[in-house]
Amino acid sequence: MLQKVIESLVQILNQDGYTNIVVSDTIKHANFTDYEKRLYTKLVYGVVENKILLDYLVQPLTSGKRIKPYLKNAIRVGVYSIDYLNIQDHYIVNSLVQTVKKKDYKASTFLNAILRKYLELPKRKIATGNYLQDLSIKYSINLELVELLQKQYPDCIEEILSVKQDSKQSYRINTLKTNKEEIANLLNSKGIDYQIIDDVILITKENLINDELFKNGLIVAQDASSIKVGLVLNPNINTSILDMCSAPGSKAMHLAAILNNTGKIIACDIYEHKVKLIEENAQKLGVTNVVAKLLDGKNSSFEKPFDYILMDVPCSGLGVLNHKPDIKYQMTIEKINGIKKDQEQIVENGLKYLKKGGIVLYSTCTINKDENELFIEKLLRKHPNFKILEELKYLPTSTNDGFYICKLKETTNEE
Repeated sequence: MLQKVIESLVQILNQDGYTNIVVSDTIKHANFTDYEKRLYTKLVYGVVENKILLDYLVQPLTSGKRIKPYLKNAIRVGVYSIDYLNIQDHYIVNSLVQTVKKKDYKASTFLNAILRKYLELPKRKIATGNYLQDLSIKYSINLELVELLQKQYPDCIEEILSVKQDSKQSYRINTLKTNKEEIANLLNSKGIDYQIIDDVILITKENLINDELFKNGLIVAQDASSIKVGLVLNPNINTSILDMCSAPGSKAMHLAAILNNTGKIIACDIYEHKVKLIEENAQKLGVTNVVAKLLDGKNSSFEKPFDYILMDVPCSGLGVLNHKPDIKYQMTIEKINGIKKDQEQIVENGLKYLKKGGIVLYSTCTINKDENELFIEKLLRKHPNFKILEELKYLPTSTNDGFYICKLKETTNEE
């Protein structure tokens, strides 16, 4: 199992893999016991979430040494396990050394020496003399992202970076197949504690992915902030909707339920396998009014205008660092600038296919103001014929992600 942990970390931290995808694929193909699945997941996420801090703690022992990615990640696993897991230190060291020895005997002796010396060291204090650098180390996030958030949220930067979400799971009740009363009765019969919000948001500590409720499409794994998008757009039945960046299709499926399978929803994505995923989800959930298409929202054309356009655009993801910790290292200001250009292209292209007096919903899962309210301010200066109907801005907390939703309407001469 430890071999898989180290190999997964190389994929994520050295080859820009996505933590959730790497972990899911590894568990799917590895012959892990339930205990090994939990420990594997905890180790991979734990190291990714704390990479900069782990490197800082062990730096006095590794400074000036050229260490290959495999060995570097083995050291990180060792330091994380020693500092964060309730497992005997000698067991951790011996297990890691034996794992690495199978691949590289010389590396295993180096690892053994580093970890045993680390056990003897007093824990290193974070004190670089630079407040933002200290925050970068403490919360393991790129310094340039810390600087960006400090400029925008100077009064609560540490509260934002320190957020740890609780273990509650969020699901959407699929009203095409059931209702909140039926779900409540089924959960009560299973003895599961839960909370239902806004009639469709189900919150529970239980993982229901293997439950018949999920397998039969009665509930959908969907974050509460994602569900809010559909609730805010709230389209009328028998209307047309363009979902410009749809995959995996969770928001499109929710809109289909709100429409009660009337009207038509065009759900677009640029990857064929994701288009197939949208189609599979529609079939599972009993959705019949969604048409998935292989199209790029930045430049694709459409035959007819739409009553509503959903622009859930690609973004920096700074509101979902708890779910996607790799963003803390892989996202840069340069990448954000490229993403902002994509956002502008998608919005400008989409507006061409909105009916007169139609409604647009723009959403992101970031808290970067340049991609949110400042982006909308710029948009309204360019398109003064639009007005904001509703705007929601959420910073990340222990119970929800950080996200932004803005509902706009094109005004007509009569308004």
